[in-house]
Amino acid sequence: MASPASPSSVNTTGSTSQAPAEKPPTPPVNILPSQLAQTYSYAHPAILLGLGAWRFEALVADPMRELLADLPWLAALQISYVMLCLPPAGAASVEAGAAADEEKKKAPRSPSGPSVTLRPGKPGYRRKQTSGKSSWTCVWAKLMPAFLSLALTSLLATPVIAVLLVLFGAPLTTHNAETILCAAHMALLSATALVYVHGVDASVWKEVWGIARPADAVWGSALGTGLGAWFGAIPIPLDWDRPWQAFPITILTGAYIGYAVGSLVSRTPFIYGKRIQFAPEQTEEDEKKTN
Repeated sequence: MASPASPSSVNTTGSTSQAPAEKPPTPPVNILPSQLAQTYSYAHPAILLGLGAWRFEALVADPMRELLADLPWLAALQISYVMLCLPPAGAASVEAGAAADEEKKKAPRSPSGPSVTLRPGKPGYRRKQTSGKSSWTCVWAKLMPAFLSLALTSLLATPVIAVLLVLFGAPLTTHNAETILCAAHMALLSATALVYVHGVDASVWKEVWGIARPADAVWGSALGTGLGAWFGAIPIPLDWDRPWQAFPITILTGAYIGYAVGSLVSRTPFIYGKRIQFAPEQTEEDEKKTN
């Protein structure tokens, strides 16, 4: 006869079973392994910088008109980048479902099934149905998240960045159109890939706002956009009397440069996967001493 369990063991078991499992931190995002994705992931920042250098004189001459004209091109380039180079949010579950469907298709069926053709003296064989449904499904699985990320970026990220620009010193009563357009460019640079890859996962966005994401091409480009815009604001108050010092030319130039630098540097082996730590983490021994 088994001895009854002691109350302490019952309580320990109950507390252990009731303790909620902590969600593991989200790993860094990898560029897709295809040759096209790997190549374009390096070419994309260079293309943005090249277009920015090409249109810089027009930006200095008429900032508002140039920012508005360049916005659709930037949106198209960002959509192309995320679709070619990055996995969409929920890609793991989609791949698992596709693998399960593939296994079902490979499973043997009865020779008398509807998809088997019987001929006298020959074993039954299955008709092969060739269609482009799978390719269209793959394109749609990337196109829909890309346009959703573009919509969320335009509707949510742009106003937030515009408010941050004003809080950091952008004019409040004048140059409102320039502020909105500058925020739209920065939102497309920084938030489109983040929304495409992570969706609306609350834990990931807590890491984003806490500057606690592991370094990868997506997070590095977003962080580089913000830092580049901040450094780009430095020449504005200087008394150099240059036409390119007008708001928001230097801010936007710094944002583009920061995007390119952050996207490339964060993929290096020395930085990839690392997190910014503002305070040293406590070890288990330190926590025991504190308790």
